Amino acid sequence: MAEATRTLKTETETPRILRGLATRPLDLSIVIVTWNSERWIDRCLQSIAGACGSLAYEVIVYDNASVDATLSAIGNGVDVIRGAANDGFAAGVNRVATRASGRYLFLLNPDCDLAPRALEILVEFLDANPVVAAAAPLLSDEAGDSQREFQLRRLPTLATLVSEVFGIDKLFPANRMTARYRYRELELTHPQPVEQPAAAALLLRREVFAEVGPLDERFAPAWFEDVDYCRRLAAAGHTIFVVPAARARHFGGASLEHIPFSEFIALWYRNMWLYARKWLTPGQAEALRWAIVFGMLLRMPLALLGIAHLQLGRWSAARAYAGVMRKAFKRWSGA
Repeated sequence: MAEATRTLKTETETPRILRGLATRPLDLSIVIVTWNSERWIDRCLQSIAGACGSLAYEVIVYDNASVDATLSAIGNGVDVIRGAANDGFAAGVNRVATRASGRYLFLLNPDCDLAPRALEILVEFLDANPVVAAAAPLLSDEAGDSQREFQLRRLPTLATLVSEVFGIDKLFPANRMTARYRYRELELTHPQPVEQPAAAALLLRREVFAEVGPLDERFAPAWFEDVDYCRRLAAAGHTIFVVPAARARHFGGASLEHIPFSEFIALWYRNMWLYARKWLTPGQAEALRWAIVFGMLLRMPLALLGIAHLQLGRWSAARAYAGVMRKAFKRWSGA
């Protein structure tokens, strides 16, 4: 893994505590991993001060070798660690965590912006509930509509993963298994425990991160590393809450603007299988692999008929599914 070089985007050498009194313990380290994020990063950074309120905090960005104007859009007053290559979300978080100073780590995607006091509310909640390991704000999209279906899920089982492979949740969205998996019964008028909130915006106790350990960098460059980490938190006996009073907007899919569909789905299904190999039984992981093979086989004619991903072109979509099928059949070359 390429060694990162550090670029300090500060006007002087001394201030590591970017907001708050220099003599006060740092409440919060905000961790942002960027990759060609020039479209989003300024809006994200501009939202932080209002979200933190009276908290003492620092912002550290890990940039995965962006080739656009991300770094120039960040400006002064932010500590930037610049990687030599795109090592992925997990690697970026892990490298920032080794130099962060806050009592809490807040993982924040660059395509998120935070509502006023969002982080102050999350920190107050964890301070008042010391047995809770992590907390997430409630996400909405650009139009203000809830992203709860994307954000809040139970930990995957073989049945829920196979359902996603075959698109059961899209063909029969009201089915009971999908409703339970996506917490559709959860009343979001007050803080609630959830098994797997998306790491687009997630507050973690520093001591819990040290206990559970770094994110698993095998899930590179992205996808399923946050699912895996939530599973590890649960395995260690820790709980996560969503706190609806804290809000954030999340565009979603920002990385997909720079990754071809064929590459994305190849990574998505590989990482899904890696997760299954790590947490399910060997027989269940093998069953999922064959489900992916047959799921792609079923999607290929749908793509050629123009039913699936017509915007990509029929042959392009079909070739993408065929590529996943070949990789799954070969066990992703021993990944």
